[in-house]
Amino acid sequence: MLLEKLRAAYRARRRSLWFRWSIGAYGTIALACTTAWLVIGPQAAERTGLRRELFLGNGFEGAPFRDEVSENISLDFLAEDERLRRYFSVRWRGYWYVPESGPLQIHGAGDDWLNVYIDGELVLQRYPPNDMRQAAETVSLGEGAHELLVEYQQEAGSYVADVRWSPPSGLRRPLAGHRLFLERPSMEDVRLAERAAWFSRAAAFFWVTPLLLATGAAMRWAWRVRDRYGPASPYAWHWRVAERAGLAAAVGAVVVQTVRARLAGWNPESLWSDDLVYGAIIRSQDVWSMISAPIHVAPGPLLIWRGLYALFPDPEWSLQLLPFVCGVAAIPAMALLVWSLTRDTGLAVLAAALTALNPLLAHYTVFVHQYPFDFLVTALFLIAAALLIRNGDVDSPRFEWLAVGGGLAAFFSVPSVFVSFPAVNLGAALAMRGWRRDRRRAIRILLSAAAYNAAVLAAYAFLSARSNPLVREDFAFGFIPLASADAAWDFLARNGRYLLELGLPSWGEGPLTNPETVSWPLPFLALGLIWLFAQRSTRFFGLVVLGFYAAFLAASALQVYPMGTGRADIFAFPLSICLAAIGVQCATSALPARRFLRMAAAIVVMAIALARPLQVVYFNLDDVHLVDRLSANLQPEDGLILSPSGAFLVAFYGDWPVTITATERYSHGTMATIGRDRTHYLFPPETSEAPSAERFVDEYRPDRVWYVAFRTPTTEQIVEAIERQGYSVRRVVETQRGALYLAEHH
Repeated sequence: MLLEKLRAAYRARRRSLWFRWSIGAYGTIALACTTAWLVIGPQAAERTGLRRELFLGNGFEGAPFRDEVSENISLDFLAEDERLRRYFSVRWRGYWYVPESGPLQIHGAGDDWLNVYIDGELVLQRYPPNDMRQAAETVSLGEGAHELLVEYQQEAGSYVADVRWSPPSGLRRPLAGHRLFLERPSMEDVRLAERAAWFSRAAAFFWVTPLLLATGAAMRWAWRVRDRYGPASPYAWHWRVAERAGLAAAVGAVVVQTVRARLAGWNPESLWSDDLVYGAIIRSQDVWSMISAPIHVAPGPLLIWRGLYALFPDPEWSLQLLPFVCGVAAIPAMALLVWSLTRDTGLAVLAAALTALNPLLAHYTVFVHQYPFDFLVTALFLIAAALLIRNGDVDSPRFEWLAVGGGLAAFFSVPSVFVSFPAVNLGAALAMRGWRRDRRRAIRILLSAAAYNAAVLAAYAFLSARSNPLVREDFAFGFIPLASADAAWDFLARNGRYLLELGLPSWGEGPLTNPETVSWPLPFLALGLIWLFAQRSTRFFGLVVLGFYAAFLAASALQVYPMGTGRADIFAFPLSICLAAIGVQCATSALPARRFLRMAAAIVVMAIALARPLQVVYFNLDDVHLVDRLSANLQPEDGLILSPSGAFLVAFYGDWPVTITATERYSHGTMATIGRDRTHYLFPPETSEAPSAERFVDEYRPDRVWYVAFRTPTTEQIVEAIERQGYSVRRVVETQRGALYLAEHH
C-alpha cells in the first residue's frame, strides 16, 4: 500500500515537472518570437510600404497636401477628414516584389478614376463610364521587384480604390504589405520583410493559443453547469421559454443597433445622381408612363415609391423609407428562415447578425434602390418554401398562396422568379405523388402552378424591354461566356465564388460599396447544402436552393441577369447567409454540447454586430439649392439649358410636370423632360453639347438664359458658346457638384 502511494506521488511529481518544463519552454519560444518581431519589425517598417501623395482637387496639380507612407493601397485617410471625400487625387509610388515569375492578373476597382502602372507601363485603367467594366488585366512579370504606380481621382459621390492580384483563374488577393517597398529592394530587404511578417504571425499565434485554451476550460465548466441545470434537466420548460425570449431579445437588440447605425444616412439634403433618376421617374405625369419607363427595375417598387412620395412631404426620406424598412426587416426575416429550418435559437441569432453585418445590404439601405427590397422578397419566399412541406407532402393552401404571391412578385422584384419558380414547380411535381389519393387537391395545385407560370411569362413579356446595349455592356463581365467550357468554368470559379462570398460579412475594413471578401466561410455553405439533403424534412428546401442557382446560371448564360457583379447580387444573399448558418449546424452536429457551441458562435457574431455595427452615411450633397434658386427666378420668357444629369435634378426637385421617355444614350434607358417651353437638353457625346447650346440661344435669343451645370465636364465649353452669342455669363450659385449660371444679353 505504501509502495503504491510512493509510486503515485512520484508519477504526479514527474507530471508536474514535465508540465512546468512545457510551460517554461512555451513561454520562452513566445518571448523569443515576440522579441524578434519587436526588433526586426521596425527595421522592416522603414523599408516597406508605398509613398502616398494626396492632392486637393483632381489632376495631381500643385504640391501634395499630404506626403506619407502607406502600408497598402486604400482610402483609409478619408476617415480622418470628411472634406476630402468630394474632390481629390492620390497616387501611390513604390516597388512590388513578385516571388515567382509567370502570368498573373491585376484586378482594379475604382470609383471614379483608377490607373495602375507596372514598370512604367499602363496595365489597368478604369475610367467612368466607358471603362468601368474593365475589372482585370493579365500581365507577365518576372521574379523580382517591379516599379508600381497607382493613380486615383475622386469626383464627389461614392469612393472606391482597390487593387489586387491573383494567379490566372485564382482567388484575388491584396498586395501583401511585406512585399511593397519604398525603394527598389535588395534581397536582404526582401528577406528582412519576410522574417518580420513571419515573426508577427508566430507571435500572434503563441499569445492567442493560451486564450483559446482558457476558453476551452471555461466551456468545459459551462458544460457541467448545463448538465445540472440545462435543457435536459428538470428545468427544461423554463429553458424553452427563456430560449425564445432570448431569441426575440437578441434579434431585437441587433435590429435596434442596426437602425441606430444607419440613421446617420437618413434624410440627406439632396439625393445622389442615381437616386435622382428614380425620383424623376416617380414624378412623371401619369402612372402608366412611370411603370412603363424602360429602366432596369420592376414597376412594383416604383408604385410603392410613388405612394410614399405622395403620402409624406419630405422628398428625400419618403423615397428612402422603402429600402430602409426592407433592409432592417431582412434581419428578423433571416432569423425566422433559419429557425424554421433548424429550430435552433443560436443559429437564428447567427443569421440575424450575419444579415446586419452584410456591407452591401447596409449601404443600399439608405439609397433609393430596389436591392434591399429584392433581398427581403427572396427571404420571404425562402420562408414560404421552408414551410411548404407538411408531413412529407405539399400543403395545398400554402402552395396556392405561394403561387399567387410568386406571380405578383414577378412584377415587383424580377429576381424573385429565381426562387419562386423552382419552389412552385418542384412543389407541383411533388404533389403529383398524391394524384390517386386526392385528385381534386392535385388539380388545384396544378392549376395554381399553371397560373403562376402564366404570370411569369406575362412579366417577362412586359419587362424584357427594360434593357439596352449600354447596360448589357456595363455588366458584360457578369454573363457566362459560352465560347468554351474552360471560359465558362473560369467564370464560375471567379464570379460564382465572388457571389457566395459577397453574401457574408467581409470582416474587413473595405468600403461598403466594394467590400473585401473572405473565402474561409465557403466550406460552411457546402456543409449547409449537404445537411439540407441529409435531412428528409429539409430535402425539398435543398432542391429549391439548387433550383435557385440553376435559374441564376441560366439567366446569366442567356444575358438576362448578370452574376457576380456586386450590388445586383444582393437578392441572392439570403441563400448564402442561410447556408452558412445551417453549415454551422452540420459542422457541430457530431460534437458534444452542440447547441451550446452554436450559441457561443452566435454570441460572438452578435457581439460584433452590436459593438461594431456598419456605419452607413449618405453623401453630403447640397444640389437642391440649384433648383431652389432657379425656381424662384426663372421667368416664362427666359431660356433654360440643362446638362444631362441636370435634367433629372430639375425634374425631381422642380415644380414642373415631368415626362419620361426612352433613350439608349444612358444605361438606365430613360430621359427626363419638364413641361416648359424654351428649354434645351444637352446630351452626350460631349463634342455636340456646345454647338447645340449655341444653336438654341441663337434660335430664341431670349434676354436671359439659365444654365444648370450639374455633374458635367463641359461647363466651360457651354459658357463660351453662350458668350459667343453676345451674352455675359455669371455664376449665380455653386454647390459641390454643380453650378447655376445666368446669361444676360448685352
